[in-house]
Amino acid sequence: MKNLKAPCDLHLHSYYSDGNLSPQALVQRAHELDLVAVSITDHDTILGQEESLRAGKKYGVEVLTGIEFSMREDDLSIHIIGYLIDPLNPALVKNVDKLGQARVGRAKMIVDKLTAYGLKIPFQDILESAGEGTIGRPHIAQVLVKRGLVRSIQEAFGRYIRDGGPCYVPKTVLPSEKVFELIKEAGGVAVWAHPGKNILRRDLLERLCRFGIAGIEVWHPHQDLDIERKVHAAAQEKGLIMTGGSDFHFREAMQSDMGEVTAPYETVTALKKAAI
Repeated sequence: MKNLKAPCDLHLHSYYSDGNLSPQALVQRAHELDLVAVSITDHDTILGQEESLRAGKKYGVEVLTGIEFSMREDDLSIHIIGYLIDPLNPALVKNVDKLGQARVGRAKMIVDKLTAYGLKIPFQDILESAGEGTIGRPHIAQVLVKRGLVRSIQEAFGRYIRDGGPCYVPKTVLPSEKVFELIKEAGGVAVWAHPGKNILRRDLLERLCRFGIAGIEVWHPHQDLDIERKVHAAAQEKGLIMTGGSDFHFREAMQSDMGEVTAPYETVTALKKAAI
Protein backbone atom coordinates (compact mmCIF):
# COMPACT_ATOMS: atom_id res chain seq x y z
CA MET A 1 0.00 0.00 0.00
CA LYS A 2 1.39 3.40 -1.01
CA ASN A 3 2.08 6.15 1.48
CA LEU A 4 -0.83 8.60 1.07
CA LYS A 5 1.56 11.53 1.59
CA ALA A 6 4.09 10.37 -1.03
CA PRO A 7 4.79 13.03 -3.70
CA CYS A 8 3.09 13.01 -7.10
CA ASP A 9 3.53 15.47 -9.97
CA LEU A 10 0.17 15.49 -11.73
CA HIS A 11 0.81 18.27 -14.24
CA LEU A 12 3.53 17.60 -16.82
CA HIS A 13 3.93 18.35 -20.52
CA SER A 14 5.88 16.32 -23.06
CA TYR A 15 7.18 17.13 -26.51
CA TYR A 16 3.84 15.99 -27.92
CA SER A 17 2.52 19.41 -26.95
CA ASP A 18 4.89 22.15 -25.80
CA GLY A 19 7.43 20.46 -23.56
CA ASN A 20 10.89 19.31 -24.60
CA LEU A 21 11.08 15.79 -23.15
CA SER A 22 9.47 12.57 -24.34
CA PRO A 23 6.84 10.89 -22.16
CA GLN A 24 9.32 8.11 -21.40
CA ALA A 25 12.00 10.62 -20.36
CA LEU A 26 9.51 12.35 -18.04
CA VAL A 27 8.53 9.10 -16.37
CA GLN A 28 12.16 8.03 -16.05
CA ARG A 29 12.96 11.36 -14.42
CA ALA A 30 10.00 10.92 -12.08
CA HIS A 31 11.52 7.61 -10.99
CA GLU A 32 14.87 9.30 -10.37
CA LEU A 33 13.12 11.98 -8.29
CA ASP A 34 11.27 9.34 -6.22
CA LEU A 35 7.86 10.51 -7.39
CA VAL A 36 5.31 7.73 -6.94
CA ALA A 37 2.82 8.94 -9.55
CA VAL A 38 2.69 11.38 -12.46
CA SER A 39 0.31 12.53 -15.16
CA ILE A 40 1.31 13.87 -18.56
CA THR A 41 -1.38 16.42 -19.35
CA ASP A 42 -0.43 17.63 -22.81
CA HIS A 43 -2.44 20.42 -24.41
CA ASP A 44 -5.14 19.22 -26.81
CA THR A 45 -3.43 15.91 -27.56
CA ILE A 46 -3.33 12.34 -26.30
CA LEU A 47 -0.45 11.19 -28.50
CA GLY A 48 1.93 10.56 -25.60
CA GLN A 49 -0.38 8.59 -23.34
CA GLU A 50 0.41 5.05 -24.47
CA GLU A 51 4.15 5.76 -24.29
CA SER A 52 3.82 7.17 -20.78
CA LEU A 53 1.85 4.13 -19.58
CA ARG A 54 4.51 1.76 -20.95
CA ALA A 55 7.23 3.82 -19.28
CA GLY A 56 5.32 3.71 -16.00
CA LYS A 57 5.43 -0.08 -16.01
CA LYS A 58 9.12 -0.04 -16.92
CA TYR A 59 10.19 2.36 -14.16
CA GLY A 60 7.66 1.46 -11.47
CA VAL A 61 5.92 4.85 -11.50
CA GLU A 62 2.15 5.02 -11.49
CA VAL A 63 0.92 6.98 -14.51
CA LEU A 64 -2.47 8.62 -14.71
CA THR A 65 -3.65 9.40 -18.22
CA GLY A 66 -4.42 13.07 -18.78
CA ILE A 67 -5.14 15.91 -21.17
CA GLU A 68 -5.37 19.68 -20.73
CA PHE A 69 -8.09 21.56 -22.57
CA SER A 70 -8.55 25.31 -22.90
CA MET A 71 -11.92 27.01 -22.95
CA ARG A 72 -13.29 30.53 -22.53
CA GLU A 73 -15.70 31.81 -19.94
CA ASP A 74 -16.47 35.54 -19.61
CA ASP A 75 -13.48 36.32 -21.86
CA LEU A 76 -11.23 34.43 -19.44
CA SER A 77 -8.96 31.60 -20.52
CA ILE A 78 -9.79 28.58 -18.39
CA HIS A 79 -7.83 25.34 -18.42
CA ILE A 80 -9.45 22.03 -17.55
CA ILE A 81 -7.47 18.83 -17.04
CA GLY A 82 -9.14 15.51 -17.71
CA TYR A 83 -7.54 12.80 -15.58
CA LEU A 84 -7.89 9.05 -16.10
CA ILE A 85 -9.33 9.47 -19.60
CA ASP A 86 -9.38 6.62 -22.09
CA PRO A 87 -6.94 7.79 -24.80
CA LEU A 88 -8.63 5.52 -27.34
CA ASN A 89 -12.11 6.99 -26.87
CA PRO A 90 -13.37 7.75 -30.43
CA ALA A 91 -15.05 11.08 -29.60
CA LEU A 92 -11.97 12.28 -27.74
CA VAL A 93 -9.65 11.24 -30.58
CA LYS A 94 -11.83 12.97 -33.20
CA ASN A 95 -12.00 16.26 -31.33
CA VAL A 96 -8.32 16.49 -30.43
CA ASP A 97 -7.47 15.83 -34.08
CA LYS A 98 -9.58 18.85 -35.05
CA LEU A 99 -7.88 20.98 -32.39
CA GLY A 100 -4.47 19.92 -33.71
CA GLN A 101 -5.40 21.05 -37.22
CA ALA A 102 -6.64 24.38 -35.87
CA ARG A 103 -3.31 24.90 -34.08
CA VAL A 104 -1.46 24.68 -37.41
CA GLY A 105 -3.65 27.42 -38.87
CA ARG A 106 -3.15 29.58 -35.80
CA ALA A 107 0.63 29.19 -35.97
CA LYS A 108 0.63 30.30 -39.60
CA MET A 109 -1.30 33.46 -38.67
CA ILE A 110 1.18 34.22 -35.87
CA VAL A 111 4.06 33.81 -38.32
CA ASP A 112 2.36 36.25 -40.71
CA LYS A 113 2.09 38.82 -37.91
CA LEU A 114 5.72 38.31 -36.92
CA THR A 115 6.75 38.80 -40.55
CA ALA A 116 4.90 42.12 -40.57
CA TYR A 117 7.07 43.12 -37.59
CA GLY A 118 10.21 42.23 -39.51
CA LEU A 119 10.70 38.88 -37.75
CA LYS A 120 10.63 36.46 -40.65
CA ILE A 121 10.92 32.79 -39.77
CA PRO A 122 10.37 29.71 -41.97
CA PHE A 123 7.24 27.79 -41.05
CA GLN A 124 9.15 24.58 -41.66
CA ASP A 125 11.38 25.45 -38.69
CA ILE A 126 8.30 25.57 -36.46
CA LEU A 127 7.09 22.21 -37.75
CA GLU A 128 10.50 20.74 -36.96
CA SER A 129 10.46 22.30 -33.49
CA ALA A 130 7.05 20.77 -32.79
CA GLY A 131 8.12 17.36 -34.08
CA GLU A 132 5.32 14.80 -33.74
CA GLY A 133 3.38 16.96 -31.32
CA THR A 134 0.80 19.70 -31.63
CA ILE A 135 2.13 23.15 -32.50
CA GLY A 136 2.09 25.78 -29.76
CA ARG A 137 3.52 29.23 -29.13
CA PRO A 138 6.59 27.84 -27.32
CA HIS A 139 7.66 26.22 -30.60
CA ILE A 140 7.46 29.60 -32.34
CA ALA A 141 9.41 31.18 -29.48
CA GLN A 142 12.10 28.50 -29.76
CA VAL A 143 12.56 29.27 -33.45
CA LEU A 144 12.78 33.02 -32.76
CA VAL A 145 15.57 32.31 -30.27
CA LYS A 146 17.31 29.87 -32.60
CA ARG A 147 17.27 32.46 -35.41
CA GLY A 148 18.71 35.12 -33.11
CA LEU A 149 15.66 37.36 -33.40
CA VAL A 150 15.11 37.41 -29.63
CA ARG A 151 17.42 36.55 -26.76
CA SER A 152 15.10 34.25 -24.85
CA ILE A 153 11.75 32.51 -24.86
CA GLN A 154 10.57 35.00 -22.22
CA GLU A 155 11.43 37.88 -24.57
CA ALA A 156 9.56 36.22 -27.45
CA PHE A 157 6.44 35.98 -25.33
CA GLY A 158 6.84 39.29 -23.54
CA ARG A 159 7.39 41.40 -26.66
CA TYR A 160 5.40 39.58 -29.32
CA ILE A 161 3.29 36.48 -28.69
CA ARG A 162 1.94 36.78 -25.15
CA ASP A 163 -1.83 36.93 -24.69
CA GLY A 164 -2.83 40.31 -26.10
CA GLY A 165 0.64 40.90 -27.59
CA PRO A 166 1.11 42.45 -31.04
CA CYS A 167 1.52 39.08 -32.76
CA TYR A 168 -0.95 37.13 -30.65
CA VAL A 169 -3.69 35.07 -32.27
CA PRO A 170 -6.35 33.44 -30.05
CA LYS A 171 -6.44 29.68 -30.30
CA THR A 172 -9.47 27.63 -31.24
CA VAL A 173 -11.14 26.16 -28.18
CA LEU A 174 -14.06 23.82 -27.69
CA PRO A 175 -17.29 25.05 -26.08
CA SER A 176 -17.16 24.54 -22.32
CA GLU A 177 -19.99 22.03 -22.34
CA LYS A 178 -18.14 19.99 -24.97
CA VAL A 179 -14.95 19.87 -22.91
CA PHE A 180 -16.78 18.38 -19.94
CA GLU A 181 -18.81 16.06 -22.16
CA LEU A 182 -15.66 14.63 -23.75
CA ILE A 183 -13.90 14.09 -20.43
CA LYS A 184 -16.95 12.36 -18.98
CA GLU A 185 -17.51 10.22 -22.08
CA ALA A 186 -13.85 9.13 -21.97
CA GLY A 187 -14.30 8.02 -18.35
CA GLY A 188 -12.25 10.88 -16.94
CA VAL A 189 -12.36 13.32 -14.04
CA ALA A 190 -12.46 17.07 -14.75
CA VAL A 191 -10.19 19.39 -12.72
CA TRP A 192 -9.85 23.19 -12.92
CA ALA A 193 -6.15 23.80 -13.55
CA HIS A 194 -4.23 26.72 -11.97
CA PRO A 195 -7.24 28.95 -11.28
CA GLY A 196 -4.99 31.71 -9.92
CA LYS A 197 -6.79 34.99 -9.20
CA ASN A 198 -9.84 33.71 -11.06
CA ILE A 199 -10.65 31.81 -7.87
CA LEU A 200 -11.97 35.15 -6.58
CA ARG A 201 -14.72 34.97 -9.21
CA ARG A 202 -17.36 33.16 -7.19
CA ASP A 203 -19.77 33.12 -10.12
CA LEU A 204 -17.13 31.38 -12.25
CA LEU A 205 -16.45 28.74 -9.60
CA GLU A 206 -20.17 28.06 -9.27
CA ARG A 207 -20.51 27.71 -13.04
CA LEU A 208 -17.59 25.28 -13.30
CA CYS A 209 -19.08 23.22 -10.49
CA ARG A 210 -22.33 23.04 -12.45
CA PHE A 211 -20.39 21.97 -15.54
CA GLY A 212 -18.93 19.14 -13.49
CA ILE A 213 -15.46 19.82 -12.09
CA ALA A 214 -14.56 17.24 -9.47
CA GLY A 215 -11.29 18.87 -8.46
CA ILE A 216 -9.22 22.02 -8.46
CA GLU A 217 -5.45 22.55 -8.73
CA VAL A 218 -4.33 23.92 -5.38
CA TRP A 219 -0.56 23.46 -5.72
CA HIS A 220 0.94 25.19 -8.76
CA PRO A 221 4.16 27.22 -9.25
CA HIS A 222 2.31 30.32 -10.50
CA GLN A 223 0.01 30.55 -7.47
CA ASP A 224 1.48 32.43 -4.54
CA LEU A 225 0.76 31.43 -0.96
CA ASP A 226 -2.21 33.81 -0.63
CA ILE A 227 -3.90 32.45 -3.76
CA GLU A 228 -3.05 28.89 -2.76
CA ARG A 229 -4.86 29.42 0.54
CA LYS A 230 -7.91 30.81 -1.26
CA VAL A 231 -7.98 27.88 -3.71
CA HIS A 232 -7.56 25.46 -0.81
CA ALA A 233 -10.49 27.08 1.01
CA ALA A 234 -12.67 26.93 -2.11
CA ALA A 235 -11.85 23.24 -2.55
CA GLN A 236 -12.85 22.51 1.03
CA GLU A 237 -16.05 24.55 0.74
CA LYS A 238 -17.15 22.80 -2.47
CA GLY A 239 -15.85 19.34 -1.60
CA LEU A 240 -13.44 19.31 -4.53
CA ILE A 241 -10.41 17.07 -4.93
CA MET A 242 -7.20 19.05 -4.35
CA THR A 243 -4.61 18.38 -7.06
CA GLY A 244 -1.25 19.86 -7.99
CA GLY A 245 1.93 19.66 -9.98
CA SER A 246 4.85 21.57 -11.44
CA ASP A 247 3.27 22.28 -14.86
CA PHE A 248 6.71 21.37 -16.16
CA HIS A 249 7.40 22.06 -19.85
CA PHE A 250 11.08 22.95 -19.74
CA ARG A 251 12.78 24.89 -16.99
CA GLU A 252 13.33 28.10 -18.95
CA ALA A 253 9.61 28.41 -19.68
CA MET A 254 8.15 27.72 -16.26
CA GLN A 255 10.88 28.57 -13.74
CA SER A 256 9.82 25.43 -11.88
CA ASP A 257 11.44 22.05 -12.28
CA MET A 258 9.69 18.74 -12.33
CA GLY A 259 8.83 17.55 -8.84
CA GLU A 260 9.25 20.99 -7.21
CA VAL A 261 5.49 21.30 -6.80
CA THR A 262 3.61 18.11 -5.95
CA ALA A 263 0.37 16.68 -4.62
CA PRO A 264 0.14 13.84 -2.09
CA TYR A 265 -0.76 10.34 -3.23
CA GLU A 266 -4.14 10.71 -1.52
CA THR A 267 -5.02 12.94 -4.49
CA VAL A 268 -4.51 9.98 -6.83
CA THR A 269 -6.72 7.85 -4.62
CA ALA A 270 -9.45 10.48 -4.68
CA LEU A 271 -9.27 10.87 -8.48
CA LYS A 272 -9.59 7.10 -8.94
CA LYS A 273 -12.59 7.02 -6.65
CA ALA A 274 -14.23 9.89 -8.58
CA ALA A 275 -13.68 8.07 -11.88
CA ILE A 276 -15.62 5.00 -10.80
